Amino acid sequence: MSKNKNNKRNNKMRTILFVAAVVVVALALGGYIWYSSVTSYVATVSGEKISSSDYKYFLATVKNQMEDDAKIADEESRKAFWNSKVDGIDAKEIAKQRTLESTKEYKIQLIKAKENGIFLNDNDLKVINDSINDFLNQLAISYQMTSDSPNAKKPEDVIKEMYGFGVDELRNIMKNLRLIYKFVEQEQKKINVTEEEMKKRYAENKDTFDTVDVRHILISTWDKETGEELSEEDKKKKYEEAKKILERVKNGEDMEKLATELSDDSGVNENKGLLKVDYNKTIVEELKPFTDWAVKNKVGDTGIVETSYGYHVVRIEDRTDYADVADKVRNVILSEKYDEILKEWAKDPKYDIVKNEFAINRIKVE
Repeated sequence: MSKNKNNKRNNKMRTILFVAAVVVVALALGGYIWYSSVTSYVATVSGEKISSSDYKYFLATVKNQMEDDAKIADEESRKAFWNSKVDGIDAKEIAKQRTLESTKEYKIQLIKAKENGIFLNDNDLKVINDSINDFLNQLAISYQMTSDSPNAKKPEDVIKEMYGFGVDELRNIMKNLRLIYKFVEQEQKKINVTEEEMKKRYAENKDTFDTVDVRHILISTWDKETGEELSEEDKKKKYEEAKKILERVKNGEDMEKLATELSDDSGVNENKGLLKVDYNKTIVEELKPFTDWAVKNKVGDTGIVETSYGYHVVRIEDRTDYADVADKVRNVILSEKYDEILKEWAKDPKYDIVKNEFAINRIKVE
């Protein structure tokens, strides 16, 4: 009798423990589902959710831009920057605010694209897939080249590190961005840009629109064997050498031939000393004096420009004019006018952003 009682008691205890375990698992699972749900989006615009992946993607873009603007040189200065203040405001908070503004505009355009019946066709999907595959292939090549290194990262890991999410989420964002691209293209067709506007803009900003072909002969001010910069005395000798070459150019000698024979530029055998300067693409700090000289001079002008690489004997071979860059000018004005329209849309109360502070506060800017 006592044995039966013990068995019943044990069975009852096992039942209680089993039920308790089920309850614990259910609570844990429920908690996970709740947490995943409330952190899956950072805000809403007109009832449409801005996903955490969307936010992280734009946050990465904003961070890169802010670091470029701050001219971050190494990891130590990067960390110092993100723990500093910009105009009295924490750099991290500025990044978060700018990201919210970007994602709001992103969501507004996505809503309008769908309202206008914009959709992705097979060609759009191919463009997206090709773009992502090219990106993954580049990362894979980099991984193969560094696979022996303990710090080597697989493509998927690199994407995770860059954005905080995986390839599938990146693919979805690319689809949305492609949809927005098609919508913007449609909207810009409705915008009028006059010839008068274009010519006026070009006249005021030739430097930023023109492309300049410059022939140069580099006289390096660095020791080829030690890799160290030459002394001031030796640099003066190099400058005198550059002056003599410039005189030969002015006297009509073949500058392409002189470049091939005398230039210290490692790429001279391929480019024959000819460089194409696009001001918007070549504002590299080390080459800024070279770029500035190129865009401010006319065909046939010669001179000597000093950069951190050495002395460049230079001559303008060719440069574009209004007719060559008219489409570029028009596109810039179109983009500006469209941005003004987008900002007007953003003022509409129906597009006010409603933040999910719980989710936003859990996304770290590092």
